[in-house]
Amino acid sequence: MGFLNNQLTQLNFQDHLLKTLKVICREDVQQPNNQITIDLEAAPAEPFTVTLTPLSFTSIVDQDKVFNTWTLEITITDADGNVEVIEETYQEDAVVCPFDLTQWPGQTIVQKHDVEFRIIGDPILENSDVIINFVINYCLVVAKEVLVKVNGAIQFC
Repeated sequence: MGFLNNQLTQLNFQDHLLKTLKVICREDVQQPNNQITIDLEAAPAEPFTVTLTPLSFTSIVDQDKVFNTWTLEITITDADGNVEVIEETYQEDAVVCPFDLTQWPGQTIVQKHDVEFRIIGDPILENSDVIINFVINYCLVVAKEVLVKVNGAIQFC
């Protein structure tokens, strides 16, 4: 078997369309005033602790705004060691991007990273309701799928 040094002749080059992502909007988001109320069957024994964990999110992009809906896992542990795990849906305030996101053709991709849900203060107990105040921090990236034309050759070895 021998090596051919003329694999990439000018005849092998042709135009190719490659799909890639073009970042349209990148924002550091801090949503400071969030509150969720959990209705329990029985009030937890005090003192109790609450943890808040994001499980997933969905996003809707409309013009220059991104609307996020989070699925949260809320774990309440009371003084007696009883643990209650609840899944709740939370609609976040809209995030405004500096561009009209619908003016770009193509599929919209919304990504988040460095997501942090931080509980502010102690949870409040009113009858059997637990009120949780929290802050949401993350980096939001909105991109569009675009086609890029590249002139190149594909090696066969």
